[in-house]
Amino acid sequence: MEELLDWVNNISITQEMLIMLLVLVTTILVVLTVGSIIMGINSPLRRRLMQITGDSKESVPSSNKMVDTLESFAAPIMSPKNEKERQTARHHLMHAGYHQNNALTLFYSIKFVTTILGLIVATLVYLTAPDSEYVYAYLCLAVGVGLFLPDYLLSRMVKKRQAQIRSGIPDMLDLLVVCTESGLGFNAALRRVADELVISHPELADELDTVCVKIQAGKTMPEALRELVVRTGIDEISGLVSMLSHASRIGGSLVQSLREYTEDYRDKRYQAAEEVAAKMPVKMMFPMVLCIWPCFFIVAIGPALISLMDAFAK
Repeated sequence: MEELLDWVNNISITQEMLIMLLVLVTTILVVLTVGSIIMGINSPLRRRLMQITGDSKESVPSSNKMVDTLESFAAPIMSPKNEKERQTARHHLMHAGYHQNNALTLFYSIKFVTTILGLIVATLVYLTAPDSEYVYAYLCLAVGVGLFLPDYLLSRMVKKRQAQIRSGIPDMLDLLVVCTESGLGFNAALRRVADELVISHPELADELDTVCVKIQAGKTMPEALRELVVRTGIDEISGLVSMLSHASRIGGSLVQSLREYTEDYRDKRYQAAEEVAAKMPVKMMFPMVLCIWPCFFIVAIGPALISLMDAFAK
């Protein structure tokens, strides 16, 4: 064991060896990528399926070819073995609006491609500026951006979509109250609301349309609404689901329940707005101290200081 440690300590990695190692790793990854593309496009299983279904290569849309090519990038090294991590990534993709079966595979394929691009950029940076003192920081930055950029963009997409859905919930509740009070059943009212919100809130309208389709397929209303909460990741709707489930179970009035929930939801929005307004003075303190007050002191005290400096100089 000591001899092995001595041998490891005596190893000296020169600059030429490090360049050769980076070029070798990059070449191996590029070859694996090209091979994955070729195997994904010319897969015997895909050709056999096309023969069975009677589809020719000309009839396959270009978008499907692009999806198949991206799926071929999915390397085992990028796909996590932990099922919990896979479920978390799948839920994030679902919250971002990607409900396809191959969404998780495509996400890790894109992550694999961006990681390879980051390694290529890192190699080019090292080859062009090997003597720079920040070269290792640039290498880590290039690889880190390629590895974590898809996760960052996905989280931004999730937040944006959830904000769009939250902004449409008050309109949805008001329209539901109006439709149910006019005599429509809950399913018909939900369908009408989905049709009315297509232009103003398309994301929420798409989710409501999915709920209507699932109810028509035979699922119960509480189950379909609970799946809506899972798909969107918005916990504010869970209260509506519980209220409607309770009303349908005991035979209560859905109109009265919707009206009460709408009033409670307005109160919560008003309280949230008041909370944001109460935090504004504390948040404004830091830019005022750093930006506004120094300018104020320069304008107010600056001339007096200049006059004092001139008086003492004389």
